[in-house]
Amino acid sequence: MKRFLAGVLGAALLGSAQAADAPQIVTPAEARPALEVPQNRLGYAFEKPEILVRQRLFGLAHGISLLAAACLDLPAHSKPIQDAYAAWHAKQGKAIETIVRDLAHYYFGPRANEARWPDVSRALNLGDDIQPALNDLTLHAACASLPEAIGRPRYELDRMLVEGFEAVVASPRSGSPGTQSAPAPTVQKAAE
Repeated sequence: MKRFLAGVLGAALLGSAQAADAPQIVTPAEARPALEVPQNRLGYAFEKPEILVRQRLFGLAHGISLLAAACLDLPAHSKPIQDAYAAWHAKQGKAIETIVRDLAHYYFGPRANEARWPDVSRALNLGDDIQPALNDLTLHAACASLPEAIGRPRYELDRMLVEGFEAVVASPRSGSPGTQSAPAPTVQKAAE
């Protein structure tokens, strides 16, 4: 059941990685050549604030999807998480599509239309397990707080995408009570 529901959550996000007018060709993962990230595109794009914003926002969306998927195993939280995630994704879906599309173009250039959510996640070197990000917070506590937290301004990806870098850096760094995330990237100017 968890895999099915996680697949539904993932499908909503994976579909965002392809342009609506791109041909939908299903190819087994083994047959599809891996999308390689050019060496000069590895890591955060500190010199490109518009890309840096998208990288940070993708990280937030990725973390939400990982936590939501992990919470599906907890019967007390499964339904509230599904409802909250669906409502959030309905509001943020277009912003997520824009973020994924822009990052796919940044990382994969002419092969951007082949990029899927896992490709962008891999390009950003993001994990596929929420547990390390929870630190001392239990999964139960994180799941209990997600339905309320997901509605807060910190997860208004559409607003932060429009407002840009300053809005992303100014957002609180803790998505759920008790969780800690990596500090926001800062833009460093080259020494003059």
